[in-house]
Amino acid sequence: MRITYLFRSPGTGHSIETLFATVRQAVGEQTGTAPDAVYLPHISRGLREVWHNLRFIRRQRFDGVIHVTGDVHYAVLALPASRTVLTIHDCIPLERFRHSPLRYAFFWLFWYYLPIRRAGVVTAISEKTRRDLRRYLGRIADKIVTVPNAVSPAFRPQPKPFSTEKPVLLQIGTAPHKNVARLLDALKNIPCTLLLLGPIAPGLRDRLRQSGIDYESYQHLDLADVVALYVRADVVTFASTYEGFGMPIAEANRVGRVVLTSAIAPLCDVADGAAHLVDPTDTEAIRQGIRQLIDDDVYRQQLIKAGYRNARRFAPDTIASRYREQYQRLIPHH
Repeated sequence: MRITYLFRSPGTGHSIETLFATVRQAVGEQTGTAPDAVYLPHISRGLREVWHNLRFIRRQRFDGVIHVTGDVHYAVLALPASRTVLTIHDCIPLERFRHSPLRYAFFWLFWYYLPIRRAGVVTAISEKTRRDLRRYLGRIADKIVTVPNAVSPAFRPQPKPFSTEKPVLLQIGTAPHKNVARLLDALKNIPCTLLLLGPIAPGLRDRLRQSGIDYESYQHLDLADVVALYVRADVVTFASTYEGFGMPIAEANRVGRVVLTSAIAPLCDVADGAAHLVDPTDTEAIRQGIRQLIDDDVYRQQLIKAGYRNARRFAPDTIASRYREQYQRLIPHH
């Protein structure tokens, strides 16, 4: 069975491409042939770029199953429906444009409703995303199946002594929904070094200066450098107010780092008992959670052990097998 992964244009982002590089390798190991990778030529900034991408897709001669790996859902509209898999990561455009009727209607129709209706198989990366799609789209979303993300084999157990005097905290992501402002308030007067992975907007940079927190800022890192940040960390913080999945939880679990995250879906589902859960809107709860992870060695070790167990759910071979089941639905005679 020939499989092609269709990715958004290089320069749009890295997260989806990194996730599916792991799946692609695992599928290749299981089948003997890694899926082909095709990248769209244009970043989907406007209607013109979308149109050129659709024309590009129509010119391709795809054999076997075509898997649209995320973000550019509209690509399904130019593909043979009976051989197309679509993966949806989140509903952020629908959340973002709730109060802009025209934009909302455009994304609802061309990014979600029509692609989901057309694709032979649709997967969501979490039950939360699947439920959100059901809420936004109604019964048409009943066809969606959940297949979680896989943790890259670059993440592996790397135990280290915990630094209680001045722990290193790693925060993955700096966008508004990553809740960094409340994290900074929670860290007031807690000696630590904060590692921030993501661009620092001017307002956040001002908050960092005012906080007096010892911090380091990183962006545009390759996978090996990201792994190195996890290894260096004592605690991984991920108290987001909205997520489609929550990869840093599973990655920290795999490396053997204790995690503080939000008591909201899908983060609590991904953690499954292997993280300290807090109300992301409660600064004092975040503060108390961080203090407990620093001060309570027994509790910390329990979470780390639970994390190693939890990470097995996201092993690349497990996730690759689940995607292969979906591919077989489209070409059952192979």
